[in-house]
Formats: sequence, C-alpha cells, structure tokens
Amino acid sequence: MISPEFSTGLTLVLYSLALGTGFAGLLARQPAWRKCGCVLAVTAFACQTLTLALGFHKALPDGLSVGAYFQLMAWFVVLCGSIAWAKMRQESTLIFAALLGCLLFLLSTPYLTSVVRVPTFLSKPFYALHIGALFLSLALLAMAFAAGGIFLFLESRIKSKRSVKGFWKDMPALSLLDKVNAFTVLTGYPLYTLGIFSGIVWAKPAFGAFMTGDPKEVLSIIIWLLFSLLFYNRLTRNWKGRKPAQCAVGIFFLCLFSILVVNTLMPSHHAFVRN
Repeated sequence: MISPEFSTGLTLVLYSLALGTGFAGLLARQPAWRKCGCVLAVTAFACQTLTLALGFHKALPDGLSVGAYFQLMAWFVVLCGSIAWAKMRQESTLIFAALLGCLLFLLSTPYLTSVVRVPTFLSKPFYALHIGALFLSLALLAMAFAAGGIFLFLESRIKSKRSVKGFWKDMPALSLLDKVNAFTVLTGYPLYTLGIFSGIVWAKPAFGAFMTGDPKEVLSIIIWLLFSLLFYNRLTRNWKGRKPAQCAVGIFFLCLFSILVVNTLMPSHHAFVRN
C-alpha cells in the first residue's frame, strides 16, 4: 500500500508543475505554456483521482485524516476548474484551480495523521449529503471568487482609464467573467443549502440538538444568509457586474476564515484536533 505521504508528495509535485508552467505562460503571454500547464493540471487531477479510487488516503484505521479532507477539497476545486476550461477554453480558470489545489495540498501535509472520527451511523448519508455537497459548493465559490476578483480589477482599470497591460490582456472579457460568477453562484447555492441543512438534521442524533451554538455552525449560517442574498438577487433582480462580484469575493473570504481559523484555532465540533 502506497502511503498517504507518498501520494500527497507525488500529487503536490504535479500540481506545482502545472502551476509553475501555467503562471509562466500567463506572465510571458505564451499560449503553448498555458496549455501545457492546463494539461499538467489535468494529469495531476487524474493522478489524485487514481489515489482516491485506490484508497491511499485511507491508511489510518480510525477514519479519514484532516489532510484527506483538504485533499478532497482540492479535488473538487480542480474538477470545477477542469470543467470550466473544457467549456470555455479559458486556461486562467484551471491555472487558478491548480493554485488552490497546491495550497490545499500544502495545508494537508501537517494533518496526514490527524484523524476525524465520524459516528458510524452517520457515515454514508453524512458524507454524501453534508461533506460532498459542501465541498462541491465551496469549489464553485472558489471559481466565483476568481472570476469576481479578476472582474473587479479589470473593471477598476477600465473605469479609471488606466491601461490593462501584460498577462491581464489575456484574461476573459468582463461579460464572460460575470457569466462564470452567475453560473457558479446559481449552481453552488443549492448545494451549499443541501450541505448546511443536512448537517443540521444529523446534528440532532450526534450532538443532541439541531443547533448547539458551535462557532462553525454560527458562521456557516451567516455565510448561508449572505449566499442566499446573492442567489436571490442574481435570480430575481438580474444582478450583474460589480455587486455580485464583490459579494462572491466576500463570501469566499468568510469560507476561508471558517476553514483556516474556526476549524484550527477555535473550540468547535468541527475542530481539526491533532492526535
């Protein structure tokens, strides 16, 4: 059995090569390098998919490690980036996904032996509805964040009549970035809602109450409310441009705070407790 450390190292190297080649192509404005970076990212994704299928992340007898959860999140992010590249032929989306994949794999390395124990009676429906739906929605939010961030930068340059130089010239048009934001929001919100409310339902048998005042729960509800506002305005008021871009960026930063601060530094049912 290949160890989680070896599979992590191999996949991290491949994502790093994809990131380095892709960003070099963006900076040098070389389409061939950008395409090569995307091919390497898809290769890294295929390698990670193989390691997941073969169960190399399940070496610990008591359950999945925290590191495995970070890596699963990376898988969803690169999946969304790969689909966006295939549909829109925009290398920047997949290169950004490779960047997040690298960061998530780096974050996973200290937690490869830290086990997350889930009650056995929650295992199958819990992972399918709660973890799967939330991870896919967060991956879509990451794409909305990237599209929103680039949109805000380019729009500010255009409005101030400053020139757009270098690799920024190769970025997608503002209209396409807004479409990416709209698609990811309209797709990601139902998944986030499913993940949040399935967690609330299963909190009752696990912790004795639907809501316990846990910091992760409170922040997740705040994120859901903001996400609901963005979804509602996108769907019913045809929000476009700057406002939805700003909302997507803000919501994603709150999600990062939830994962990187609440899960690691605050007392919570979802805390990443190292053994």
